[in-house]
Amino acid sequence: MAEDQLTVREIEAARIFEQGKENTLRSGKPLPIVFVPGVMGSRMRLAAHNELWDPDSKKNLLGWSMRSAERAAELLSVRTGMAEILSDPIAWDKDLEKIWRAVDPNGDPGFYGRQRGWGGVSQSYYYEILKALEVAFNSGAYAAGEHPVYAFGYDWRRTVSNGATLLARRIRHVLDKHGVDKVVLVTHSMGGLVARYACAPAGCGVANLVKGVVHVVQPCNGAVVAYRRFVEGLGNEKATGIEGKIFAGILGGTWWGYTMIMSGTEGPLQLMPNHVYEGWLTGPSGQVVPAAEIYADYLSGGPRSVVPELPAAELQTLLNEGFGDAPDAMTRAAEARLVELDDEWNGRFPEFHEMRLRADRARAARALGRWDVYRASLRSGIACAQAFHRLLAGYAHPRTFMLYAAGMPTETAYRWDLPPGRRAVPVAGGGDGTVPIVSAQGLDAGVSGQWAGVAPPRLALHEDVGAREHSTCFVPDVNQRVVRRIQALRLLP
Repeated sequence: MAEDQLTVREIEAARIFEQGKENTLRSGKPLPIVFVPGVMGSRMRLAAHNELWDPDSKKNLLGWSMRSAERAAELLSVRTGMAEILSDPIAWDKDLEKIWRAVDPNGDPGFYGRQRGWGGVSQSYYYEILKALEVAFNSGAYAAGEHPVYAFGYDWRRTVSNGATLLARRIRHVLDKHGVDKVVLVTHSMGGLVARYACAPAGCGVANLVKGVVHVVQPCNGAVVAYRRFVEGLGNEKATGIEGKIFAGILGGTWWGYTMIMSGTEGPLQLMPNHVYEGWLTGPSGQVVPAAEIYADYLSGGPRSVVPELPAAELQTLLNEGFGDAPDAMTRAAEARLVELDDEWNGRFPEFHEMRLRADRARAARALGRWDVYRASLRSGIACAQAFHRLLAGYAHPRTFMLYAAGMPTETAYRWDLPPGRRAVPVAGGGDGTVPIVSAQGLDAGVSGQWAGVAPPRLALHEDVGAREHSTCFVPDVNQRVVRRIQALRLLP
């Protein structure tokens, strides 16, 4: 239901939210707000390699984009160790400084970055929503710090359940700190899955500690683009802005580069279309692959799979790029010298040809062995994704609001019966540019049903916010919709 289609009762209820009347909402009891970002939206240090993942630093992202897929895969693999979420001080404006100094008279410059966790999430994408929440609930008629706003950065490489476990721990810490019994969660994209698993009885079971949840552009049942990149890469994507182009470079322009990089991660694999997302994949025969069979299809090993054998043509390309080079520097130098001698002597000494052939065969064997490791890792990750989605199922917190966008061209299907380059054509108005609307609406029916028997809030439980792009959706209009929903949750017993 759109906000301009309210009943008389709801219009009456809405008046208490008008500008200047916020004091009628004060409860005298803090209600902390915890924001959960989407995939790749956390700022972190990969401890084993002392490498930063910082989406706010163009220099850092450019460095990632210049690495080979093999090196990026090594750094991003969860098998290389834990990540430390950053807690750097952040820049703030006068509105935030006034609140900060009222809450923390000692003037700790790391107040928002460290104490509230804002330094652990991308400021480029999330500063405006964090500020909107902080100003809305901690200034004006509200006392500074009355409804503290926290950000929860997490290691997006790891499983959603791993992030959910840490979120549950953070919720308890916030409650203990403020001496209250409930928080409100606001999520973006993959953060919605993290929050749902944290609340779910089959997950971490902290729903009783959460008064309500506002999800924004959540991929409830996954996104087609997450599959398409495994079979096509990002080479044909029309990236916008310098950040978009850099991200495309990081993730790999080719399908094999993307496969290498994603093989060591777990969370991103849980964003592919799941077992209840019907009708999006069409095989070469033109028949739709049933959703119930999708994970078996992912693992089939054929060209439509996300764990295929490495074709000979791609193997040669990878060898030319250095994939499969021996880790031993002396061996690499010897192989390079063989190539130099072969070129220099122009084939006059056949024994050097034979030595070079042996070296190339050894490199090819190493490359294929490395590829098998990637495939095994992907198989494990996809099996984990399947178990996760079956466990989470259609669970939503009993007091859930959902905002999604349906005004952007979005890939809604992948058709192997069409020629290459035409298999994933964006549909106008199909979603937010990343998440198809059919996936974003995946919980609508269940969300509506769970509000039964409770005086309905004045706002739509699930609503289309229009032509908003997935990663940059937190614009003033959307931010205010989030604020109004939290205000509605505050009125509930």
